[in-house]
Amino acid sequence: MAQRTVPLKKPIRLGLIGCGGIARLNHIPVYQALPDLVQVVALADLLPDNLARMGELLGVPANQRYQDYRTLLAKADLDAVMIATPHSAHAEQVIAAAEAGMAIISEKPMATSLDEADAILAAVERANVPYAVVHNLLFTPPMQTALAELRADKLGQPHMGRGQLLALKPADLSANYRDPAQAWRATKAAGGGCIIDTSYHEIYSVEALMGSPIRYVEGRVKTMLFDIDVDDLALMLFEHENGAVSTVSASWCAPAMAAESGRWCEVHAAHGSLRVHHRKDEPLWRYQRDGGWTSMDAPGQAEAIALGAPGLVGHAGFFAATFTALANGDTMPVTGEMARHNLAIIEAARRASDERRAIEVT
Repeated sequence: MAQRTVPLKKPIRLGLIGCGGIARLNHIPVYQALPDLVQVVALADLLPDNLARMGELLGVPANQRYQDYRTLLAKADLDAVMIATPHSAHAEQVIAAAEAGMAIISEKPMATSLDEADAILAAVERANVPYAVVHNLLFTPPMQTALAELRADKLGQPHMGRGQLLALKPADLSANYRDPAQAWRATKAAGGGCIIDTSYHEIYSVEALMGSPIRYVEGRVKTMLFDIDVDDLALMLFEHENGAVSTVSASWCAPAMAAESGRWCEVHAAHGSLRVHHRKDEPLWRYQRDGGWTSMDAPGQAEAIALGAPGLVGHAGFFAATFTALANGDTMPVTGEMARHNLAIIEAARRASDERRAIEVT
């Protein structure tokens, strides 16, 4: 799908739809670090407290704070919108923004179903507007360094990969997650669940490192421990188009051993291996037969961490690349088609679990 490639004036005037935790903690510090690229000029959120807090933080005047995102789209003088709302709201809001002629950036996932995703892509194509989805872990300095190593063919073609994020959520998760304002991520109505909220990142990360699209999916996606109406465990096995294999494991109900704690992914090839271990002091490691595992430098890691929180490392790279692309009239670094493919893998894993067979991703 072709996207409009018309440069926007800098700084880009951004409207923020959704002023909750993800925007406050992971987006705002990055916007503030990129004043030459972006300026947040309008806000929309259902909760007045969120609007007031974010408005004060960003210096957005009261008359540019809206409780209804549709009013923001109609009244605010914008170049682009950032959608940072619960998953189930993304499709409606992206389509409305496209119809308003806005360039659009959306938090992941782009939607909660492939039908919604296709409706989004159709609306974006009709309106001929730029559209990007936040795949932030692709833009961490360790991941960028690892991808550069692989593209330079320093290890050979990967034949095996793994990704993992295991966590043990609090025992009172069920009670907390009945309050959508506190933890909507574990409610079906909001499009939550372990696979779409947690392993989403490992899927695109492992696939990028493997360098070949995922073609077949097997797995188990289940609710094992908590009294919630979505999954808390996702175990997946992938076969890539080139025949290589990889796995992704994610859980809200299993503590990880110290050596494998946190969020990480790795690939193994004929001449060595690479592991990207997010949010660690030494986040990038390489294995070679004559030297074992050794830590590698990741240029830019220190500067990204200096923004103030581990979760900002990937967002800093993603937003810098995306706002630069908008300013230059270039194609978005993570397109709607890329995000739809990730969602198709997730839906295939759910089907594979239900039908107990491999599902082809087409």
